[in-house]
Order: sequence, then C-alpha cells, then structure tokens
Amino acid sequence: MNSKETITAQFSGASILSTPVGWILMIGILGVSFLLFKFLGIIGGALLLGLPISLVVLSIIWNNPKLGVWGNIIIAFFGAGIARYVPGPWGLLVDILLALSWLSVILNKKVNPNWKYLRNPIAILYTAWMLFLVFEIVNPSGNGLIAWFYAMRGIGFYQALTIPLIFLFFREEEDLEKFIRLLIYFSLIGTIWGFKQQILGTDAAEDHWLYAEEHHEEHVLHGVLRVFSFYSDAGSFGASQAMMSLMCAIMFMGPYKGIKKFKYLVFAVIFLLGFAISGTRGALAVPLAGGIAYLILIKNFRILVAGFSGMILVFVILKYTFMFQGVEQVRRMRTALDPENKSLSVRLENQKTFARYLASRPFGGGIGTAGFWGARFNPDSLMANTATDSWFVKIWAETGPVGLTFHLVILGFTLGYGGHKIMSMRSEKHRTQASALYAMFAGAILASYGNQVLIQMPTGIILNFAIPFIFLIAERDQKEWLKSVKKASKLKK
Repeated sequence: MNSKETITAQFSGASILSTPVGWILMIGILGVSFLLFKFLGIIGGALLLGLPISLVVLSIIWNNPKLGVWGNIIIAFFGAGIARYVPGPWGLLVDILLALSWLSVILNKKVNPNWKYLRNPIAILYTAWMLFLVFEIVNPSGNGLIAWFYAMRGIGFYQALTIPLIFLFFREEEDLEKFIRLLIYFSLIGTIWGFKQQILGTDAAEDHWLYAEEHHEEHVLHGVLRVFSFYSDAGSFGASQAMMSLMCAIMFMGPYKGIKKFKYLVFAVIFLLGFAISGTRGALAVPLAGGIAYLILIKNFRILVAGFSGMILVFVILKYTFMFQGVEQVRRMRTALDPENKSLSVRLENQKTFARYLASRPFGGGIGTAGFWGARFNPDSLMANTATDSWFVKIWAETGPVGLTFHLVILGFTLGYGGHKIMSMRSEKHRTQASALYAMFAGAILASYGNQVLIQMPTGIILNFAIPFIFLIAERDQKEWLKSVKKASKLKK
C-alpha cells in the first residue's frame, strides 16, 4: 500500500469499522454522545458536534498508535493556554489519546507489537509504581476513588502508559530527531508568546486568568509580571525553558558542525532568556543539577573543572554580591539563596506538620488528599490546608514513607542505570543526545525539591519521552558498534 492509500485508509475509518471491535467502539461513542446531549443540554450538544472529529481521530490512531502518543506533546504544551480562551477539560485529552493508543495496540491485530521490548527494568519499574498507586485506592485515609483518579494521572498513570509505548514504537533514530525538533519548535513558540506578554502585555483572556481567577498574587510582584506564556503558570514556563536551554547547550557542545551547531547555540540563549523573564527561582536547579550531571557523564577533567568554576562564580555573584541587582529577574533568583527567606521557613513548618500526621500512616494520607485535589474534594482537611510545595513532599504526604522510598529508588535507579549506559556509549553523537535528555531529567529532579516540576505540563510529558529515549539511544549505539566490529572483522579476513 502506497502512502496515498495509507492516508486515505486512515481518514476513511474503513479499517476500524470493518471489525466487530470498531463497531462496538462506534456504538459506544454514539451512546455516550446521546446521553451527553440528553443530560447536559447545550454543552452535550457541543460535544456531540465533535463526534465526527472523534471518529476521525479514533480511526487514525487505530491504524497508527504512535500518532496518539505524539498528540500528547501538543496537548502538554498548548492545553493550558487553549483552556484560557476555550474553557474545557483539555487535560483529559492526554488520557483519551493514550487510552486510544493502547486500545489500538491491544485490539488491532495489524499493529502487532513486539512485546519483548518491554522486558527491561525501566518499563517494569514504572509499571510497578503504577501498581503501587492502584494499591493506594484502599488507603483508609484517602478521599475516595474520584479524587484518586484525578490525582494519580500525573503521579504515575501517564508514565505507565507512555514509557512502554515509546519502547514499543519509537525505536528509530528518526523518532528521536522528531521529538527534539518538536520540543524546540513548541518551546520557541512559548518563548515568543512570553516576550509578547513581557513587551505588549497580557490580553483579555490572560487578564481574566490573572485577576478573576486570582493568579495575580504569584504572577504580578511589585507591579512586575512573572511571564507565564501559554503554560499553566510561570513556574512551569520557567522550568521548561530552563530544561530546553540546557538541552540545546549540550547539543551545541556535541559533534555538530556549521549551521546546525550555530542553531543550537542560538536556541540555548533564547530559552535562557525565556527562563529569565519567568522569574522562577526554583528552576535555577535545572541548569545546576543538569550541568553537573553532564560534566560527570563526559568524564573530561578540564571541562569538569571549568564547568564547576562557572557554577561557583554564578553562585558567588548571586549569594555574596549585588551585581545585576537592577534586573528584577536576578533579584528574584537571588532570594532563592537567602536562608532567611520567609517562604523557606513556612515550608519547613509545613513539613513538620506532615511528619506528625504521617507518624501513624506508613502509606500516607492517600492519593488526592493533598494540594489542589485535596482542596477540591476535602477542603477542610489538614492535608488540603497544608501546602506541599515540593514534589517529594507531595509524594511523601500522599503515599507515606513507604511510597516516597519506592519513588526515590525508581528515580535513583533511572539516573544510575542511565548514567552507566551513557558512559558506555562509543558514538559521540549518541552520547551527546542521551546526555542532553539525561541532564534535563536530572535537573528536573533537583528542581522538584522546591516545586512540583515532575508533574507540571509540559515537563512531565517531555520526561516520559526522554527517559525511554535515553535507553533506546544506548541500545542503538550498541547495535551500531557490534555491526562495525563485524564489518571490520570481515575486512581483515
């Protein structure tokens, strides 16, 4: 079948509607749509109008589950921004796309994945983490099944669905290249939109979000806007821009030449500026931890010393001098290093409160009891009224010391095993690509000590791709090396 025939088949829906499963799915969608129209009136009618689009999307993903996974990148970047202009449960599209992809994998015999690719410790560990979260449903301190469903999605559900799909279907180098291009292009759009807010100001929808929805207290400080672009908030924007700047800087130092090398340098600077206008202090940890991780991976003593010297210089300037104090973004970052900072003392007090509460709860207070979901489903509880701030405090509060230990083991194993794989690579190009993704992951982990970076969009979805890609690059590097060894041995003979 040529490419034209393939596209026609995907959009016609012929493949899926020719199977009993396809008809069952279509009838189910029609039934749900009828109920939506009957019980939700105009809203249901609007959803009903989306039925043809849903059928087309279903057909496309049925034939190519990879497209459903790629769709997650789009929703992760633009979902929060779209919601400001067109209110709706845009975040649930991630769940829907992943669910449709898995339906295709399981029910469509033509997809026929090679399940042996999932016999690796990374896929197994992240699946085991999701199973632990399922066990948390029976936690007697929890807020019920609905709260658990909403809260567990970012904590483990998306990882458990995405990581295996990457191992199954994103095994070619072209997939990695496409992933990197999408990250750069979408992040660049975010930077441009951010500078639009910085220079021209926010529009009506953004003003409504800032003031009517009461987000101005953390985004307008002393009359200065903390730029959030079309991301969920300034913290998410800043962390994502810092990750992208780090990734592009590492790619710039790779074995690329000419215009491609120059592009990576330009992108690194642009994203660094995007990070700066966000005024996000916690995201400072991204280039710090990611940079240290990269310097360790390359095992180059001269660059390692120079890199540490540069980091120490930046630390000294921020900590012990008033250089660049006239720049608002620098002043805000400088407060992150102040031990007398009030927000730090409040966080420490909150952690003491959690420690007392969790003393008799080894499995925590339950998924969905802290933070936003706790406030929504049980607003008068201690868990809901004690800010978690840190990702690790959130995991500790909701899953207890048992869950936090398990989670740290998974993160530590991913870092250790991934670092070992990268150091064993023979291709400089492969090592650069994997190191860039690894540094992003390491930086996000440290940044999550102060903020919930690992659950934010688009950072969380990006890392769900980056983690398996690190090990797929290592696998490709090994195969190419063995192939070159065999070729060399034949030439000798």
